[in-house]
Amino acid sequence: MPSAIVLSLNKFSDTGNILHLYTAEHGRMQYVVYGNKYKGILRPLSIIDFTTTRRNNAPNQLATIATCQLSNIHPITSSNNSLIINCISMFIAEVLTNTLRHPLSDQPLFDWLCDIIQHLHQDTDIQNIHLEFLIHFATLLGIGIDDTVHPDWLIAPHSRIERQKRLQDLCTYYQQHIEDFRQPKSLDVLMEVFD
Repeated sequence: MPSAIVLSLNKFSDTGNILHLYTAEHGRMQYVVYGNKYKGILRPLSIIDFTTTRRNNAPNQLATIATCQLSNIHPITSSNNSLIINCISMFIAEVLTNTLRHPLSDQPLFDWLCDIIQHLHQDTDIQNIHLEFLIHFATLLGIGIDDTVHPDWLIAPHSRIERQKRLQDLCTYYQQHIEDFRQPKSLDVLMEVFD
């Protein structure tokens, strides 16, 4: 079974949802999920193993998720499901949704994202993980941050005010360097969580 990182799940009918995934083999992909069978598994940044089906008479329609389970290859050993982790997960998933738009294979990026997700769930010191993610991800996207222009961005913030300012500055940086990048809706929620 292929593995994927859940980016978002959007309702499109009474019984169906569009599932946006990031996979190592095909990059960003979309599938249809019917019913609520996998609702507890398909949360932002869940790492899943899945199979799909496609009707033979409708090759241009989206494939449907046939089976889905939490990944055995990239297991999340912690059951930590705190408000902070959920908010950071929503934020990172939204940034990924805004930036990873194409079906392009990138195994190193997929592996790095899985490491970030596991770090988020296993470590206790995660208050700056979303900032570290934004800085490193910018490099992977080819818009790396010039440390001579922003030397303070590479130093971990110690206060709530520093953390909030850095987060706003990094989101502005992404907006300036990535076409059609929208400020994440979850940004305000994340700022409140760390308030």
